[in-house]
Parts: sequence; structure tokens; C-alpha cells
Amino acid sequence: MPKSDNLYVCYTTVSRLPEAESLAEDIVKSRLAACVQIDSPVISFYRWRGKVEKDEEFRIVIYALEANLPKLESFIDDRHPYDTPKWVCSRAEKVSEKYLKWANDVCNLRGFI
Repeated sequence: MPKSDNLYVCYTTVSRLPEAESLAEDIVKSRLAACVQIDSPVISFYRWRGKVEKDEEFRIVIYALEANLPKLESFIDDRHPYDTPKWVCSRAEKVSEKYLKWANDVCNLRGFI
């Protein structure tokens, strides 16, 4: 995989910790992201099917290279338990050279680590 100069921070949420852990582990095992973090439960308010809902969710923060975003989004679409999962990605404006090198190394699908 060619070196990527852009790192993205992507967010999704799920309702149960085991679901979050499973997604996180599979994303990292598949080398779709360098790191995945799971935040403590957050309270989400949103409109769904005409009603305002309130739910406890686990926020999943995914640090991924730009080159992996299409595959990562497909992975989330296929594996996410929600009908309409949150999928929001932002380009990181400043990333240390060491961290970006590490992210490229661990996401290298050819296994050169």
C-alpha cells in the first residue's frame, strides 16, 4: 500500500459494548485503521421515525488512512447493527510524523511492519 499523507478520524456509535469491541477488533485486524478507541457510554438524542429518541451508546473513534476510507465505510455498512449508522469522518489537520509513519506501517496490507 502506498504511503498516505492524510489521516482521518471517523466516528460511529453502537448501543452495546460487546458490539463496539467486536467492530473495533475486526477493523484493526483487517488493517482498515491504525487504532480504534471506544468511549464510555454517551447519551445520544436524535430523531428517528418521527420521534425524539434518547439512548445510551458507545462512541467508536477510528483513526484511518485516507486510502482505506472506502473499504472502511463498506465494512461499517456491512457489519454495523444499526439500519442507519452514524458515519462521520474528518481529516486530521495536524498529525505528528511519527504517528503517521506508525499508522502507515500498521495498515500496510503487505505486512511490512
